[in-house]
Amino acid sequence: MKKILFFLESLAGGGAEKTLANIVTSIDKSKFDITVCTVTNGDVYQKIVEEHVKYRSLLDTGSLGRGIICGLIYRIRLRLIYVLPPRLVYFLFIKGRYDIECAFIEGYATKLIAASTNRQSKKIAWIHIDMAKNPYAKTVYRSHAHHCRLYRKYDTICCVSNNVKEVFTSMFFDSRKVIVQYNPVDSDDIIRKGAELIDIIPDRTLQLCTIGRLEAQKGFSRLLECAGELFKEGLAFSLWIIGEGSQRQMLEDIIKRYCMEKSVKLLGFQSNPYKYLSKSDAFICSSYAEGFSTAATEAIILHKPVFTTECAGMTELFGEKKCGEIVENTDQSLKQMMRRLVSGEIIPSDYLAEVSERAMDFDIKIRIREIEQLLDSPKEST
Repeated sequence: MKKILFFLESLAGGGAEKTLANIVTSIDKSKFDITVCTVTNGDVYQKIVEEHVKYRSLLDTGSLGRGIICGLIYRIRLRLIYVLPPRLVYFLFIKGRYDIECAFIEGYATKLIAASTNRQSKKIAWIHIDMAKNPYAKTVYRSHAHHCRLYRKYDTICCVSNNVKEVFTSMFFDSRKVIVQYNPVDSDDIIRKGAELIDIIPDRTLQLCTIGRLEAQKGFSRLLECAGELFKEGLAFSLWIIGEGSQRQMLEDIIKRYCMEKSVKLLGFQSNPYKYLSKSDAFICSSYAEGFSTAATEAIILHKPVFTTECAGMTELFGEKKCGEIVENTDQSLKQMMRRLVSGEIIPSDYLAEVSERAMDFDIKIRIREIEQLLDSPKEST
């Protein structure tokens, strides 16, 4: 049985974290002994992960107690993890020897696993986003050359879409070890959860829904600015935003400024977002950058057309089907698309036939089988 380590900074409510939860839930435990390790704990997908595989974190928030002093100690410890040399952090905190070590997200996780003192392990890095639009790379690495040098330490680099791979190879290097590995999505579970009832009565107007962490990358502030301008024009519709993050207060302020409290709802993180998405007319994506949007994929599985800014992976997601609209990634293009939607120029139901056909293409068993084959393949000699 192979021992596998998946490392990422947290199990917060993002698409990459949800993907890892899908992997550890479905993978063959008779073949793989899996440990998931994070920097911090107490996040939304931790319980799911703990039910299926081993889990631990470098910092245990529950062991520190409460109060100002405990909070200060925690922040100092957290800061030390990020300022100490990664090789020292690995030596101090990564317990046990693993056959395969996976950095499951870009940034610090990639930096830490690249510093592994285990020369025998096969090392795999996952890339979930368009690296040209990666907002934190400059803060994590000393230079682009340093960033590139660390990726060369990996045996396999898994890009979640062809677009993500194309950007990576143009920025870093082209190699046969850079592959495309699509994310596994559990269609049956999504459909089952989508049938659950909700405690909100949808308006009779067009109901839009979006899902994602409330962070700058997702473009929710510009989505709300566009919505506010359309409300000022007298157009009526409703919008649900599902997710939590650092921009919540900013988004609440925009909603209040445009007096949209009755029509625009920040629903926070939902363990079952599908029951809301399934009651919507369409999914809208305002992101500045994606890799292969998990939320948009889930929308198609629920037979919801997708209206999105142009991000990596969206064209691949639609495939040969007309699953909605993809517009230029600008504020003006987003606003024009929304205006056409809420004015009735675009009718979401017109896309349902092709969306339903595309939904049939997503099978978690195929994706999990590919990942198992990747993990089971031997480390190539260098």
